[in-house]
Amino acid sequence: MDKPFRHLILFGNVDIRLSPGEIIFKQTLICKRMKKIFIISLIVSFMLNFAEQLNGQNISTQLKESIELQVDSVFKTMVKAAEVLDYDKLNQGVDDNRHAGFISNGTYFEQFDALIDKVKALSQGITKQALTIQSKKITALSEQFVILVASVDAKINTASGNQFTTKFNWSFVYEKFGNSWKVIHSNQFSQR
Repeated sequence: MDKPFRHLILFGNVDIRLSPGEIIFKQTLICKRMKKIFIISLIVSFMLNFAEQLNGQNISTQLKESIELQVDSVFKTMVKAAEVLDYDKLNQGVDDNRHAGFISNGTYFEQFDALIDKVKALSQGITKQALTIQSKKITALSEQFVILVASVDAKINTASGNQFTTKFNWSFVYEKFGNSWKVIHSNQFSQR
């Protein structure tokens, strides 16, 4: 005899009936997602708190605008490299000597190379992606450090001819090395 179903969940025109065991499994998944959201919120809160406490240098408005334009140019170059999956170009825009780490959808990578290895594995079969920046905010904290946050829509093409879209948020911390701005920390997480 079939086990009784306790809940009915509607998805469009399809109804899915869940048994008590499946309900517990779904609740566990929800708890894991909540944990991820909490951790990401803590990290963003830490970054914002760090930015507030770091009074930074008193820089002129003109210098601040110049720095923000420089970082914006670097960011746009990196976005173009990401669209065509040019991993070498992406590596050139990063310096992970500070060991600040990189986060992608709740997974922490101590080194950028480890993140790129995972991205390469996940992007097999992807021919290109179009990244549309929906919003972006660049804040120069000093002559040496800048924070950039952005919301992105991605349209991804696969080798089989399929196309899908996704939305995600990015945050970057840039540091100036000589005359170059490099990413020393990044956080990317999908919008739900």
